[in-house]
Amino acid sequence: MTIVTTRSASGTLHGFTASSFAALSLDPPLVLVCLDRGADCAPVFMAAERFIVNIVTPAHAELAIKFATKGENKFAYGAFAFDETGHPLLPDAAAVIRCELEQAVPGGDHVILIGRVHDARTGSGEPVTWYRGDFLHLGESAA
Repeated sequence: MTIVTTRSASGTLHGFTASSFAALSLDPPLVLVCLDRGADCAPVFMAAERFIVNIVTPAHAELAIKFATKGENKFAYGAFAFDETGHPLLPDAAAVIRCELEQAVPGGDHVILIGRVHDARTGSGEPVTWYRGDFLHLGESAA
């Protein structure tokens, strides 16, 4: 599961929780993340120059739920840091992948954001995914 973040041209922070995230290409390095077209932040992400994919750990469970809801100041709940361009990132994420928006492709009721990986780093936490309405630690058995 991921929390995807950006900063709009006016400087406002935006983010959403995405469970649809994948590597797309090694050469060039591309990833994709899917965003509901109805999300308040969809127009901002489709126009963004950059975005950051934060792969969450169990410690981010409540934060991921906040970022999946509409209408809150989502950034009030997490310990975000900022990269040199002012984009928010989770310093304790399992991984942080900084991307330049390569393309936004319509996909039904979602838009597929394709990001060219600018750089990536891994953290020490274990990633989690969303499965049957709860967080599942990778490597755990899904009964």
